[in-house]
Amino acid sequence: MSEGPVPAAPPPPPYAPPRTSGLAVAALACGIAGLTLLPVLSSIAAVVLGIMARDELRRDPTLGGEGMATAGLVLGWIGVAFAALGLLFLVGLVLLVF
Repeated sequence: MSEGPVPAAPPPPPYAPPRTSGLAVAALACGIAGLTLLPVLSSIAAVVLGIMARDELRRDPTLGGEGMATAGLVLGWIGVAFAALGLLFLVGLVLLVF
């Protein structure tokens, strides 16, 4: 009745971490740079790249990086707001002096 030893179960497939969106990484990097190195230019790039990354992540559910895309987008908008406030301050200062 016994047919011999039971074969072992096959090993589980190797773990592969999800791929991360390059646009999300770029959005986060530009967002950080927009608050530190290049305020206006990098902040605008962070907003554009963040929007593109979120769109890419909606289309391809196998990609990761939603948090990075959102953080880059938020940091980009904060940088744009700081730049706008700085511009308003400068305009007010110029009008006050002249």
